[in-house]
Amino acid sequence: MKYFPALLLLVCSVACIALARQTTRGVTKHNDGTKTTKIVFHVTSVRYEEEPDFCGDGTCSATKTTVEGYADSMQMNIRVMFVLNCDEMLAFKPTPKITVSCGSVHANNDYDVWVYDNAISFWPPEKYTLPPFHGTFRIASEKEVSMPNK
Repeated sequence: MKYFPALLLLVCSVACIALARQTTRGVTKHNDGTKTTKIVFHVTSVRYEEEPDFCGDGTCSATKTTVEGYADSMQMNIRVMFVLNCDEMLAFKPTPKITVSCGSVHANNDYDVWVYDNAISFWPPEKYTLPPFHGTFRIASEKEVSMPNK
């Protein structure tokens, strides 16, 4: 019985060490998908493609917007390249209207964007109004690269 407090202290210490957050090099993000991080995103290319099979019954049309660009990291000499996709939809019935808008961006421009867990929004979160629904761009790919020397 006299060893019980020492044994309890040892078990609690081991459990606390095991449950402690591991430290890693660089920035570690823990995001549940609802928190945003504001960054500056430089657009390098924009492509629009009609998606004829998206609305098979003819009640709407869809345009897939693909945006490529990058954001410079807070870490020295690191850049993150992105490929983003958004589907803009136009409903024809009962009257023609845009139901999901991806917005309009252009190459060789910088934009303030908000990064979610798996998407990027060009729309400021506090300026949301309906309609239309402001579409976010799905992150199709992202890649860390070294920044070019200037």
